[in-house]
Amino acid sequence: AATTDVPVVLLGETGTGKTLLAHAIHNSSERAARAFVAFNASAMSDTLIESQLFGHERGAFTGAQQTVKGKFELANQGTLFLDEIADMSPLAQVKILRVLEYGEFERLGSEQMLHADARIICATNCSLLERVRQGKFREDLYHRLNGLTLLIPPLRERMEELPALIAAELKASAAN
Repeated sequence: AATTDVPVVLLGETGTGKTLLAHAIHNSSERAARAFVAFNASAMSDTLIESQLFGHERGAFTGAQQTVKGKFELANQGTLFLDEIADMSPLAQVKILRVLEYGEFERLGSEQMLHADARIICATNCSLLERVRQGKFREDLYHRLNGLTLLIPPLRERMEELPALIAAELKASAAN
């Protein structure tokens, strides 16, 4: 997954290490020297998601006292990790699809087109294909994101990894 630039979907239960794997893919890729930007897509209003992903200009809305770069802009030439992608609203899905199709977006309150070249890694704890079948996830976005799907089994199915994980945690705790 790290040697290509295709989008990656990490599928696994909560707590299986999807974020760690996303970091590992980024750190082993040609984009490793660039930013790794994480964004949790669940439980946010459409306006807040849009502001977070694309940024906003000063005065774009009440409380917008300065121009703020969005996650796509911050991840330019790097990796954008979209966590809990299956929980994103239909409107947010449309906005992300446009960026993936054309590589361009506008900050809220701006008419200037900005460009972003970010490698996309997504994480979800449910099948995106099943969400497409249920009508809860856009099929065209699914096809844009689904370059490679990696299934991460839960730790209970990877018990052989437990000693190394415990040792790493103990070492990290001792260092603090």
